[in-house]
Formats: sequence, C-alpha cells, structure tokens
Amino acid sequence: MEQAELAIAAERLARLSADFHVAVLRDWGSGEETPDGAWQNGLWSLAELDRLHDSISLLANSFGGSESFLNKVGSVTVKKGEIGSHGGEALHGRITLSSASSFNAWTVVHEFAHIWDENSGWQLSRQLERYTGGYTSRFFSWVKKYLRLADLNGFTKAEEPGKRGRKPGCNARGYFYGDKPSGSNYSFNRVEDFAESVAMYVGWGNDNALSDQARARISRYELADGEVDPFFRTKDNWAEYAKYFDPEGGDYSKTKRWRFVEHEMTRGI
Repeated sequence: MEQAELAIAAERLARLSADFHVAVLRDWGSGEETPDGAWQNGLWSLAELDRLHDSISLLANSFGGSESFLNKVGSVTVKKGEIGSHGGEALHGRITLSSASSFNAWTVVHEFAHIWDENSGWQLSRQLERYTGGYTSRFFSWVKKYLRLADLNGFTKAEEPGKRGRKPGCNARGYFYGDKPSGSNYSFNRVEDFAESVAMYVGWGNDNALSDQARARISRYELADGEVDPFFRTKDNWAEYAKYFDPEGGDYSKTKRWRFVEHEMTRGI
C-alpha cells in the first residue's frame, strides 16, 4: 500500500466492515506502528482490497444479500501471511491469504465457504457428503490402494497424468465422493468438496470473476487423455476421468452439489 493511498485504503476497510463485518489486518503504516517510524507498504494493495470486497459481494449476492450472508458467515478477520503452497486457509473465523502471490475471487469465495461450514459445526460438508452419496473410509481407501486400483504411484501421488489421486477414495483422507464434483485431487475431502461446490455455484452459469474458472473445470473433461488443459495448464487423462466429473450435458447445475448449495444458499430468505 502506497502512503498516498492511505485515506482511500481506510475508506475501503470501513466499507468491508460496514457491508460484511470483515476486518482486514493492516500491515501498512508508519509512526508508532513501525520500528523506525518509516512508512511500510506491507503486503496489501488497494486493488486487492477492492477485489476482496467485490469477491465477497458475489458470495453475498448468492445468499440473497448481505443480511443473509452475515447470518450464515458472521464476522471474519482477513490477513495475508506465509502459508506454503496454499492460496488461502480458513479457521476460527480467520482467513489467511497467501503472501507469496495475489489472490483471485475463487480463493476468496472458497475460504469464506469454509467459514460458513465451520459456523455450522462442519455439518454442511457432512450433509453434502451424505446428500451426494459419498462417504469417508481410510480403511477402504487403503484397500483400494493396496490392490493397485488407485490412480496413484503406489500409495502416494505423483505429478504426472493418471497419478494424482483424482478417483473416489484415492485421496489422503479416504474420501469416496458421490455424484460428480467438478474435480478432485490427492488433498480432496468433504470439507474441500463443500468449499469448491460453493465456488462452482457462485460462478456457474453467470458472468462474474469466478465464471471462467467454473466453466474450465468442466470443459477440461472434453479433452483427450494427455492433453494440456489450457486454463490450469495441467496435463492429465481427462477423457478417462470424464465419467467421474463431467455432468449430464456438461451442465453443472444438474449435479447434486449444485442443488445442495442452492438449497442452503436460499434457506431462510
């Protein structure tokens, strides 16, 4: 944040607080806030504060407005920090966005969906798991891996086509997802499934900051095995995986996940 933008940044922080009860932890400033009194730019930019507000607005609009958003999500603190390879992390009403790179609307909606789930006592992700016909079993996952039925390199993933643990139960948590999620990998579980389902719901069939990514998550299953997905720049066995992820007619709104999120989004409106 540049020093000349201080007043505008203060207005943006006030707007996030007033509209969504979101508090951004400032890492910019001068005077008593810094060791030598010199101005510190911090990690945030003015454009990112605007992007954060715009992204939350998309989620709030899907809820039917800010009042419903606040009832379901509550007050949230957002900061930037070092979180390894993750784009974001959410827990205990706090969201950390990676300081290694900037964030996009998908990451914001995904992390706020985790807070919504947390506020339900993690019941939303459990209900999604049941509604879609999935279950979690580390034992049956181990059996599948032991019998070499998993798309893995033995018991672990490899960064090559057909070895990333995308199939049901081939992930680290033993999550056998039901119906057709928009994607999966070795880190997939019911909690991540719920957050991704919310992001897909906000983006699918719309023309907003999440829509290109939502469409790309489905259209990649039209590719041949071994092709590079032009959006995510990943090579995989897309045609083989289509039966697990490609929805009827390529329309995500026909999936159980879309119907579940639609019901929970509009409940109480």
